[in-house]
Amino acid sequence: MKYMKIGGTWLLQIALAVLMAGPGTSKFTSPNWERMFRRWGYPDGFYLVIGAVEVVAGVGLLIPRLTSYCAIVLAIVMAAAAATQLLRGGRNGVGEIVFAVLLLVIARIRWRDRLRLTGGGRAVTM
Repeated sequence: MKYMKIGGTWLLQIALAVLMAGPGTSKFTSPNWERMFRRWGYPDGFYLVIGAVEVVAGVGLLIPRLTSYCAIVLAIVMAAAAATQLLRGGRNGVGEIVFAVLLLVIARIRWRDRLRLTGGGRAVTM
């Protein structure tokens, strides 16, 4: 059972890494992103900043020491994307919220695992 849980967490991490780094990469190659970000009111080149964050943090999801931090950064990006969709994009942002929640689940699981391995979760008795 323990190995299925670990395997499931890794599968979710890999899927989220691909689903974040893929669109992040497309922000460098597709002219559509520049037009959309401009229409949403963001400054010129901001789509490249978001693309870089998505690619770097997406890859970081696969590095155990960085997973929690990268998942939190990406969850913030996805929450901002949901707000953009709600306020300026004409969509409901549900997909972005689902990604943000999944990223926060990964952050929580990996943070708990890290505390357990370092002994940070143990109570100190005197």
